[in-house]
Amino acid sequence: MDLTVVQKEILQELISIYGEKNSAVKGTEIANRLNRNPGTIRNQMQALRALNLVDGVPGPKGGYVPTSEAYRTLGLMSKEEIIVPIYKGDERVEGVYVEKIVFDTVTYEKSCSSKIYIKGDTKKFSENEIVKVGPTHHNKIVILGKVIGRDDINHILLIDVIGVASIPNILVGDIAIKDKLFWIEPDKTIRDAAELLSKENISGLPIMKDGELLGILSLHDIATAVAKGMENEKIESIMAKNPYTVSVNDAIYDALVLMEKNNVGRLIVVDENEKVVGILTRTDILELIEGTMFPKILKKLIENKKMNK
Repeated sequence: MDLTVVQKEILQELISIYGEKNSAVKGTEIANRLNRNPGTIRNQMQALRALNLVDGVPGPKGGYVPTSEAYRTLGLMSKEEIIVPIYKGDERVEGVYVEKIVFDTVTYEKSCSSKIYIKGDTKKFSENEIVKVGPTHHNKIVILGKVIGRDDINHILLIDVIGVASIPNILVGDIAIKDKLFWIEPDKTIRDAAELLSKENISGLPIMKDGELLGILSLHDIATAVAKGMENEKIESIMAKNPYTVSVNDAIYDALVLMEKNNVGRLIVVDENEKVVGILTRTDILELIEGTMFPKILKKLIENKKMNK
């Protein structure tokens, strides 16, 4: 895509400011940074929107946000496809990804609908099912809604939006460092691990010896082992080796992307010296994103759906 020098300059500045504030950028902000006339910025933004390089965000706090294509055009992103997941209830739908989100109605006080364009089989979704979309790559938002329609030909889901939340622009270390880090040695028994998880009311443990990270163990791993009568065997026989780690200085969004990419529910948190300092779960992140609203709503809606079957 061939852009003029001015368009490239404006697009680069938009991306720069957007990266700093993680919210829509006003044309006047770009004009001030580049020392250009705001009218010139507005005119160029219309051209960039026509090229699918910029999206407009309406409202008092609105402005402009760069699209994925903008990053690719300027060589700031690889050609690798961005994966935006979709969930039914709290279970991720495998083989289905979100390509585009369009809010159809936002002007009515009591309703807001959205079209979700997906890559994959729309027949995996049924009317009245609760779905969760996201997080999206640039806006870093999560959408919770109920399916009210489906277009199998154009691969579109029409949903009634229940709520929209944004991932805060904070670091892993801000939420993953607890007062005390619980861990266990690999030669302890599975029963020992089960007792520790139950006592401390936690769902996973790093497996360590002499300060070295050897693996990770989840409550699900323990339950599976106990069902097989393995409670007296050593932890090393069932622990997941080479666990995924995340730095205290990584963004929460990057940690969630790592979880989604590798289909894991928890990451070991390490400091600048690769020392284990905490553990981060998907639940930690979702509670941060959704506050107390989404989990309660989601739980209630899923329970109601089960009761009505």
